[in-house]
Amino acid sequence: MGNKDLIIHSNLSLEEKTMALLVCTAQEQTAKMLRNIKHMNLSLLQVQILHVLSYADGGCLTVNQIKELMVDESPNVSRSLNKLMENEYITKERTLEDQRVVHITITDAGRRAHEDADKELMKVSLGLPKDACQRLYEILSQI
Repeated sequence: MGNKDLIIHSNLSLEEKTMALLVCTAQEQTAKMLRNIKHMNLSLLQVQILHVLSYADGGCLTVNQIKELMVDESPNVSRSLNKLMENEYITKERTLEDQRVVHITITDAGRRAHEDADKELMKVSLGLPKDACQRLYEILSQI
């Protein structure tokens, strides 16, 4: 809370304070989420990839399709895919027509890891009453 106090009591404009508090809150929540899945040896990026694949038709997408469907833009998708493959959470298969195209398929172990990670991530809470959470949701959905 120390960093937030500095922002709250600063001479920044209301919009600047709001943006700074939003960034601080996002960092705090990200840190909580990482702590919750640390024991699973997964990164948030890997969980996001498993999430995208879990909801894909047939659990199979190309690397470019995965990148397009992700919330975060990340240059580390290929490295994350390699780690997921090492853990047998996904399989990779190049197409015969174009060797540059790689199809990524989630495995049963990957689906279980995704489900387990989601359960852990859902334990993270903002600690707000339901009405405050609803107001915050409405405000954030306008940005």
